[in-house]
Parts: sequence; C-alpha cells; structure tokens
Amino acid sequence: MRKTIYIMFVVLLLTVGCIVYIPSDLSDEPYYDRYESDWDMSRVYDYLSPHGYWVQHAPYGYVWVPTSTRYNWRPYTYGRWAWTDYGWMWISSYQWGWVPFHYGRWGYHARIGWYWVPGDVWAPAWVSWRYSNLYIGWAPLPPDAPFMPGTGVVFQGGGIPHNTWIFIQVNYFTHYNIHSYALPFERNPTIINMTVQKTSLRMHNNRVYNEGLDAGFVENVTRTHIRKYELQPKGTAGPTRIESGRVTVFNPEFSGDKTVQPDRVLSEREAEDRVQQRITTRLQDLRESDIEQRHREEMKRIESTQQREVVEIRKDMQKETSKVGSQTEKTRVTKDYEAKIKKLKERHTTEKRKVTERHKTETQKVKKKKR
Repeated sequence: MRKTIYIMFVVLLLTVGCIVYIPSDLSDEPYYDRYESDWDMSRVYDYLSPHGYWVQHAPYGYVWVPTSTRYNWRPYTYGRWAWTDYGWMWISSYQWGWVPFHYGRWGYHARIGWYWVPGDVWAPAWVSWRYSNLYIGWAPLPPDAPFMPGTGVVFQGGGIPHNTWIFIQVNYFTHYNIHSYALPFERNPTIINMTVQKTSLRMHNNRVYNEGLDAGFVENVTRTHIRKYELQPKGTAGPTRIESGRVTVFNPEFSGDKTVQPDRVLSEREAEDRVQQRITTRLQDLRESDIEQRHREEMKRIESTQQREVVEIRKDMQKETSKVGSQTEKTRVTKDYEAKIKKLKERHTTEKRKVTERHKTETQKVKKKKR
C-alpha cells in the first residue's frame, strides 16, 4: 500500500513539473490578436488609430498618417526584403506593418508628410523597382496607380514622384536594417538617371505577385545566395515573421461596409498643425551630438556613392577607348566621357549643397530647444 502511494506521489510531482506557465499576451494589441479570418474597414480604422491620425484628405477620403515613427521616416525602410513564392515581400519591423505595406497605397503631402490610402487587395509589397549594378531602389506605388488584374499597375497621375524613391547600394539589399543604408532623397534625381525602372505585379490564383526585381540579378550583384521562402498565412493579426524557412503573415480579406468612417477624423488643417508640431518635437528630442552623428553618417554615404559613380564612369571610359584603334577616336571618346564626369560632379555639388542646407535647418531646430 505504501509503495502504491509513493508511486502515485512521484507521478503527481512529475505531472506538476511538466506544467509550463504560459504568460498572457502583453502586446499593445491583445484585442485584435483574437480576430480571425476576415476584417472590415472599421477594424482597420480602430487597429491603426493608436499609431497615427485618420485625416479627411481629398480626393482619397480617409487616409492614415503614422505617428509612431522616427524623424525623416519613409515607408518600406524599417524592415527587410525577403524573396518568397509570391516575389519580393516586405517584412516590416512594426507591429502594425502587415496592414499599410501590403494593402492600399502611400502618398506624400508637403505638410502632412506620408499618408496611407486604404485598400483591400493584398500584395507582398506595393512597390515599383529601379536597379543598376550600383543601386537597387523601390518606391511605394502612389494612390493614382490602381492595380487591374490582367493588366497590372496603371499609372494615372503622372508616375512616381522623384522624392519618394528609396535607394541603397546593391550590397546592402539583403541586410535587415535597410533604413541604416538608405541614401538621402537629395540623391534621387541623379540615381534615377542611372537606373532602370520595372513595375511587375501580376495576379495568379487570386493573389498578387511582385516580381519586378529578378532574384538572379540580386544574387549576382550582392554575391549572396538568395533563399526562397514559402508564404504561410496565419490566423491572427500581428507582425510578419520568418520562421523555419517560411514567412508567416496575416493577410485577411477585407469585407463589409466600406462606407464606414473612423471614430476620430482630423481635417487637413488639424493634421498639418499636429504633424508639423510632431516633427519639431522629434527633432528637439534629439541631442546635438545625435543629430551631428546622423549628419556625418549621411554625408559619408553621399560622398562614398558619388565617388564610386565617378570611378565607374572612368572604367567605362577605359573600356571604350580600348575598343577604338586610332588616337583621334581615343581622344574623342575620352573627351565625351570627361564631359559626362564634369556634369555628374556638378550634380554632386548640387546634392551636397541641398543636404547641407537641410542639415543646417535641422541643427538649428535642435539647438532651439536649449534656449
């Protein structure tokens, strides 16, 4: 009898020892993590409201302006790219990133900054691409660029604005902290003239694929193996993850009444005032040493990429001169290339001047805090 009781006691201890305590979800969005399958626009409004303003912005209706972002933030910069069975997919660092980087469109306004126009069609990334042997760039598709199955993206508003492109050197494309390598937008006009644009989004089996950037090209220019991940839908809202060779993503279908409105909507004037105040506050929250360090790093990226562009042109000049036979032809080719280099350096000077002016303004705002 005692032996039997002893055995039962040991079994009880082992059973208790195997109980694992699972803490409750401490994320800032526990309520929405319990939603499954379909969402409607009212849920999207509520979900994004803690992270930004909903603004009445003509002609798009209700748009979302993010506030839980850093100074000089741009869409598709805080996160990384992954090659999947649906093409290039943006893996956002934000908890709320599964919504505005995979549905809808992004626009830019001089006073309210970046804003998101809701949409109901999912894609791995709603972006267009630019590339060369030096740079890879992407830009959020603007609100006036609808997607039409069977046709693709149709640009109705004059294309993609120059200042919305994000460029990095090719060797950083596979890195995790993309924002650390993004070049200042003042460089965009020059780099746009040096790259080729490709927008390739297609629909297959009711899903959109983004294949505007060839994975083989990326492997060649980055000299790294590009792994292909399988897309794995998950049933709860939250950030996209890469786990065990799969990308787990919440990508529900939006349904319900699309005429609903957010609980709190700002006018454009109210949004402008709040956004400008937030920009000033974000700047003034920085220490002088922090902003100076940022400026040094930014200028270093500018100068290194400008120098490399000149080097590449000189390499092209040497190749061309080696192909011609006569000295007269060599002189002509050299003269043409030297003219290109001169124009390029003039553009470089203009870029640095604009960046320096912006840096000066930012520094003044930071110092103003201490007065």
